[in-house]
Amino acid sequence: MSGLDAGFWMTAVDGLVEAFAAQETALCGLDGAIGDGDHGTSMLLGFREAQASLRGHPPAAPGEVWVRTGEAFVDRVGGVTGMVFGSMFSAAGRQAADGARLDSAALHAMFAAGLAAVRRVGKVTEGDKSMLDALSPAVQALDAAARGGLSTADALGEAARAAEAGRDSTKEMEARVGRARYQARKGAGHVDAGAASVCVLFQVLGRAAARYSS
Repeated sequence: MSGLDAGFWMTAVDGLVEAFAAQETALCGLDGAIGDGDHGTSMLLGFREAQASLRGHPPAAPGEVWVRTGEAFVDRVGGVTGMVFGSMFSAAGRQAADGARLDSAALHAMFAAGLAAVRRVGKVTEGDKSMLDALSPAVQALDAAARGGLSTADALGEAARAAEAGRDSTKEMEARVGRARYQARKGAGHVDAGAASVCVLFQVLGRAAARYSS
């Protein structure tokens, strides 16, 4: 059968814990340049809490993995990071619903729902210097991949590359949201930490899907 099942997504969460543990200091450094300096720690906490929840009560469907990940971010991380990332994951999980396996089209629909949640909860749009600047091109790449009939692994690989380009574009943006908008240069010269985290997310998912499909 094609598509990514709940077992894959649980393994992906394990990979995200490892990745954010490795990136915690770097992400906090990015955030410290224009924000509170705790973004990496917040992301790691969220995924660790999700991992513990999922291991304690294994989910039956992919959507449940992301709904419970979202709940972990909202309930245990809090703040802007917890609310925005938590809302994204929860919306993505609800979109996936009870589907047993997710194909490329389902991946696009899932992350498109997450993107809409970020717009709504974060009150941001492209060019504001936020996670949306990496997430939006990633979702567009998933759409193109689904329309082109790409595999889930290839679709997530395309999404990761699009997110990386979006992340890099934030470096010279001036912030229109968050604390950075009050700085003299409005954060110009620094990559947005939220956009960097979106890149880590898709990089991990892409690598995991490639191994799963091989």
